[in-house]
Amino acid sequence: MMKTLRIFLTAAALIGLGITTLFAQQYKVIEKSDKKAPVWYESAESGYMVASAEAGNVEEARRQCLESIKRQIIQSIAQNIEFSDSHTVNQVTGTGDRITEFVDRYTAEGSTKAASLPFIKGISLSKVDGSYWEKRQEKKSGKITYCYAVRYPFPESQHKALIAEFEQQDREMEDLIKSMETHVPAITSVEEIDQCITKMSPAVEYFFDKIRREWAEGVMQTYRKLPASITAESKANGKDACLVSLYLNGKRITTSVMPKLTSNCASQLKAIPRGEEILLTYNSEDCLDDEENFIELTFKMPGKSLKHKFYFNLE
Repeated sequence: MMKTLRIFLTAAALIGLGITTLFAQQYKVIEKSDKKAPVWYESAESGYMVASAEAGNVEEARRQCLESIKRQIIQSIAQNIEFSDSHTVNQVTGTGDRITEFVDRYTAEGSTKAASLPFIKGISLSKVDGSYWEKRQEKKSGKITYCYAVRYPFPESQHKALIAEFEQQDREMEDLIKSMETHVPAITSVEEIDQCITKMSPAVEYFFDKIRREWAEGVMQTYRKLPASITAESKANGKDACLVSLYLNGKRITTSVMPKLTSNCASQLKAIPRGEEILLTYNSEDCLDDEENFIELTFKMPGKSLKHKFYFNLE
């Protein structure tokens, strides 16, 4: 592992420094942070990452250095991770494709996506153990730029720990979607549907490979369609009262949000939760025997409304 890391870090550092050296020939250094550039500025060391950037001001150059360090760490992690081989992703040809998707997605989208990775959140310039900058003036145009370079500690022990951390998160996200996929028949309330969707959202956003992302989105879509399968049933419960129950695919479920009530004739409408049912009470004194008397219940569901009419006779 050390050999792999050393080769990667050396190559990345030399590429960046090679570019810097090339452009340095076109500039005159008019100010610098130290009298002499540090040794690491033009070489690479095992256990460190070196990044350099050139911008119109020091702050922007420093920010670009930090982003470069993040990208290098992302790549070094991606090249060494092992993905699970569950049934959900067995259509992928080897792990190489998934590593490519991982690197492409996070390096292309930069800090926005990288910031969501737990092993990236702790990276900051406060942890660098060396920095160097030069204020340069382009010989032909006179344009002023700043070249900034940092040396960031990245020992093998940390490298292994971050790989393990990534693999753990990867397993947890996959296990989460698996559990949600099998949990659908066990839903007991309307509110639980939204809770499950919210719970799945981080995993859906996390998956960087197409197969698992589509799988996770499919499971979430299953939950979003559930409200369309909810039905209501009602039965009279003595004078001016009835009991209402909600069902999801034939299984009784509950809701903590009472329905909106309207009627063509009844007054004093009330909905009261009673265990797995809703007790509906009303006053029918203004209703007529020769009319079709009813109370309409409107339940607010995730993404839709459920309407149910309870027809009653006068006793």
